Amino acid sequence: MSTTGAATAKETTLARSRTISVRNQEPSPSGKVEVAPWTGRVHFVNKDKKEYRLRFWKPDTQPLSGIDILLPAKGRATVMIKKGDVFHFGVFRSFAAWGPARRTAGTDVLENASH
Repeated sequence: MSTTGAATAKETTLARSRTISVRNQEPSPSGKVEVAPWTGRVHFVNKDKKEYRLRFWKPDTQPLSGIDILLPAKGRATVMIKKGDVFHFGVFRSFAAWGPARRTAGTDVLENASH
């Protein structure tokens, strides 16, 4: 099972970083997350003893057209997005640990709405 979400980056008054915790393969907070462009970071922290893959893809594209990044068990991964970026992301089971991944219905987004 996987969960998906979104994050956004805007110009000046947004946080320089946000943390998304993953527990039981669920991102929290879920939904849209916004950070400042260029300097903003989105930290993914895995609270589980299982590794996951974070999949990032552009709106209006299929999730399989995106890129996967490993989120180690009890580990973290950090992404930076630039001005104008918008990405959907999903938390998927790792093939190494779990076999084929399955998606669930939700969508979360990483976004920099300033164009």
